[in-house]
Amino acid sequence: MTAIPNQKKRVLFVDDETMLLDLYKLVFEDESDHWEICFAPGGKEALALMDAAPMDVLVSDMRMPGMSGAELVQEVMKRHPKTSRLIMSGYADSEQIAQCLGATHQFIAKPFELQILRGTISRVCSLDSCLLDERLTSLVAQLRSLPSLPSLYFRIMDALASPDSSLEQIGSIIASDPSMTAKILQLVNSAFFGIARRISNPVEAVQFLGVGRVRSLVLSLHVFSCFDEVRVKNFSIERVWKHSLSTGLVAQKIARMQKADRAFVDEAYVAGMLHDIGKVMLAASLPDLYEKTVNLAANEKLPLGEAEREIFGVTHAQVGAYLLGLWGLPITIVEAVAFHHEPQMSGVKTFSPLTTVHVARALERQLREPEANATEVAIDTEYLSELDLEDRLEDWRDAAEETLSENG
Repeated sequence: MTAIPNQKKRVLFVDDETMLLDLYKLVFEDESDHWEICFAPGGKEALALMDAAPMDVLVSDMRMPGMSGAELVQEVMKRHPKTSRLIMSGYADSEQIAQCLGATHQFIAKPFELQILRGTISRVCSLDSCLLDERLTSLVAQLRSLPSLPSLYFRIMDALASPDSSLEQIGSIIASDPSMTAKILQLVNSAFFGIARRISNPVEAVQFLGVGRVRSLVLSLHVFSCFDEVRVKNFSIERVWKHSLSTGLVAQKIARMQKADRAFVDEAYVAGMLHDIGKVMLAASLPDLYEKTVNLAANEKLPLGEAEREIFGVTHAQVGAYLLGLWGLPITIVEAVAFHHEPQMSGVKTFSPLTTVHVARALERQLREPEANATEVAIDTEYLSELDLEDRLEDWRDAAEETLSENG
C-alpha cells in the first residue's frame, strides 16, 4: 500500500492532572523524531490548540472537570473528523463510554501500561499512512453514500456497558428491528451453523451464537444489505458473504487456540466478518470499473488487490478499512481489515487480530477453493516467523478444516 510521505505526527494528550502530563512528556520524549507531542489541561484548551493547528491523534482522559473526555471527542469529531480519537477510561466510566461509542476510535482501559499506550498510538499513525492516501479519499468521494453505523449496534453496546444487561435484554433489542431479526434467524437456522433444532426467537439466537457473534452479525448484515444490489459479471456478493462468515469463524478459532482474551477473540471475529467489505462497496458503487478489475485479474492471473491498484490506485482492503475507521471501530479491527493481505505493512510485530484474519482468510480459500490463484491465497510465512508463530500454521490449518466442515 502506498503511504503518505513520512512526516511527524502531531499527538495531543489531554488530562487535568498535570503530573500525568509531565509523565507523558518524559516517557514519550524519545519519540520526538517522528511525533510532535502537545499537551492540554482540559477540553477547552485542547480545542483551542486544534483549531489553531489540527492534530493527527487526540489522547484524552475521560473524567475531567468542565468538559469531559466524552464531550471532547464528540466535539473533535465534528470540528476535526480526520483526527484519530483515543479515550483513556476506567470501568466506572461505562455510562460515558456508551455516550461516545461512535466518536471514539479506541478505548484504553485504566490502569494501563505505558507501553500499551505507545503501541496504540503507533498503530493509529501507521493506519493514517494507509487511510489518508489522497487516492483513497478521492475514490471514496466517488462512492455512493457510505452506510452509517447501525443504531442497533449502539443500543447493544450501550446494554453491554451496563452491569445489569442480560441475554434476554440483548435479544429484545434485536427483536425491536424486525428486518435484522429476520436476517439473524435466517442465518442461524441455515446449514452454515448446522443446528439440530430450529431457533425461532432472538433471545435463543443470542444464547446460541453469543453476544459477540450477534454484535458482529448486526454490523456485517447491515453493511452487506446496504450494498446488496451488485451487478458485476463474475462477482458474487453471496460468495463474498460466505467467505466472510467462514473467515470470521476461523479467525475466532485461531485466537482461542492462542489463548487470547475475550475482547481479542471478539475483535478477530468482527474483523474476519468485515475484511472484504471493501470489495462489495466498490462493486456496488462502481460496477463497470469493478467488472474491468475482475476481468483484469482473471485474464492476467493477478491477485485481485493488484488489479484493484491498477484500476483504482488503491485496494478493497483500504476502502473497507476507511469505512470502519469512520465508524470508530477499534484500531485493531481497522488494522486487520486494512492489512489482511499484507500484514508486514502494518508494522505490528505481535500476535493480533490482524494475524488471525490474514491466516484465516487464506486458509479458508485454500481449503474451499484449491484451484484459486496461489498468490491470492498465500500466507506470509516470513511475517509469522517474525512473530515466532510459523510452527503453529499446521495446527491452525487442521482447526480451520474442522471448523469449516462443522459450519457448512
